[in-house]
Amino acid sequence: MSKWDKLIKYLKTTDAKPDAVLASVKAMWPVKGTKEIKYTDNYIMKKTWAYVVCHKIYNSEGKIDLRIRNWILSEGYKINFNSFHWIKKRNPKTKKSEYYGDDKGFSNKTNEQHYNAVKKLWNTNKKIRAELDKTNGAMPGASMAVLMNHLQTN
Repeated sequence: MSKWDKLIKYLKTTDAKPDAVLASVKAMWPVKGTKEIKYTDNYIMKKTWAYVVCHKIYNSEGKIDLRIRNWILSEGYKINFNSFHWIKKRNPKTKKSEYYGDDKGFSNKTNEQHYNAVKKLWNTNKKIRAELDKTNGAMPGASMAVLMNHLQTN
């Protein structure tokens, strides 16, 4: 008896379509091994945003929660957020997708949502925090070299 027999037996009793089951399995369990990263503009912006968030929190005073609260209430956070969170829209004239920055992305979220997102970035980017620990909060070397190294290792 194979380890997959129970699953196959169960699936035969349902109306599940094989393509749908395969799509869900692929979404839940990616292929083992190294994953190829596509260095799109959006991917690089997201990784850079994580670096900016960690750098700002690391170099602020007080407890982590207070550092985050103070920053998300500042005008500087709003400017940074809008700089890194662009909205992809289709340009009707060129018929191509382009990125635009506006205040809608910022104002669509509550302060609590901003706080939770920033706190999650801080907690999940331990490699960036370790780099900041080594340099006492300064960006080591050329900023882009550090960013590219971080992009390749994550």
